[in-house]
Amino acid sequence: MRKVAVLFGGESCEREISILTGVFTYNLIDRQLFEPVPVYFHLDGRAYTSAKMNSIEFFKKFNAEDCDEVIFARGELHKIGKRKLKPFVKPAVAINCCHGGIGEGGGVSAMMEWNNIPLASPSVAPSGIFLDKSITKLVAKGLGIPVLDSMTVHESDYKKRGKFLLKNIENRLGLPVVVKPVRLGSSIGITVAGTQQSVKDALETAFAFDDIALIEGYLEEKSDVNCAVCRRKGEILVSEPEIACENAGIYSFEDKYLTGNGLLNGKGKGQVRELDEKITKAIKTYTKTLYKKTDMRGVVRMDYLVSNGEVYLSEVNTVPGSLAYYLFCERLTDARNFFTDLLLEAIAKSKEPPKLCLQTGVLDGLKLKRK
Repeated sequence: MRKVAVLFGGESCEREISILTGVFTYNLIDRQLFEPVPVYFHLDGRAYTSAKMNSIEFFKKFNAEDCDEVIFARGELHKIGKRKLKPFVKPAVAINCCHGGIGEGGGVSAMMEWNNIPLASPSVAPSGIFLDKSITKLVAKGLGIPVLDSMTVHESDYKKRGKFLLKNIENRLGLPVVVKPVRLGSSIGITVAGTQQSVKDALETAFAFDDIALIEGYLEEKSDVNCAVCRRKGEILVSEPEIACENAGIYSFEDKYLTGNGLLNGKGKGQVRELDEKITKAIKTYTKTLYKKTDMRGVVRMDYLVSNGEVYLSEVNTVPGSLAYYLFCERLTDARNFFTDLLLEAIAKSKEPPKLCLQTGVLDGLKLKRK
């Protein structure tokens, strides 16, 4: 039976959301094809596993003593004993359920790549790029994908010349604006600010989470639209776009995760109307282009803002909540097959012939001279 390392947790503000996604994925993996192995990254910076990690209740009163501490080394997952590492399992594939932080930003991808473990999730480069909203905008612009005008403000610069920056924000973008931490998701730390004082307060909120803040113009009337993309049998498959929230200010953390029809329950907030055919086509085209041009793998959700017939890329989630199964599956039971496809795609990709890695021989010909 092929082992699947389900990776979740981490030290980011989205750790608890990651636990929900990790436990959900662990329980939905097809046991006739795979044996899932939970690997939970705790706030203490260590990784743990336990058969009891199939329940959210286990994490409400998490105790490391109830688990085995583990570490990846030489392509295997090892248990950490008192004196030595004990080989535990050799994963055939892994899937990343870490939201935010170093887990989503390329750390998990690098760990798997270093250990030659196939990953059913994006690799290092796109993970690092799209965790940063300002870099996301640069990449999107380079590909001709529209984004809202924005500015980035570094905390160190703000401390030196805050009054100038506040005035510059108003002159360049007008008011109100949306202020958000540049490397944080789930709408944490986001504020709508309509005065210079509220912009100042919003920046201080953002700097509590990150040392860079992104400021962009605020759309009074808009729809938040989600669209997901993945690969199946080598082909890129784009979901139908879905209206998650409409004309309700910021699509908040509460809207996404604490309401009865939030993302983790398989729905957005609204779905109050169908999208225009032209808008739908544009969103699907942008989504496929960004996924293909940055050579992404696994399932990725892209979030857009639609206003007055115009589409703007908002952000890219390389580890979406519940792995965005709800944008591809009509029923929860279909998620099992969806996860199977993701895992098999990663395994198939790993069987491709490796590229050449030539040794130059420079060291052999290098002669050191004593002075």
